[in-house]
Amino acid sequence: MRSFTRAILSFFAILFAGLALGLTAGCIGPDPENKSARPWNTPRPWEHGIPGSISERR
Repeated sequence: MRSFTRAILSFFAILFAGLALGLTAGCIGPDPENKSARPWNTPRPWEHGIPGSISERR
């Protein structure tokens, strides 16, 4: 019975280690074509301030 529980625990430990390595490895490569001209975290025009068309009509 001990060997069965030890086998189950080692299976889950290996599974967890593989999952952790897979999630932390990432998918980025050194290819310069993957670089975006506009960074993803810059705000879009509609995400800040008052839109220009509303203030121009006054």
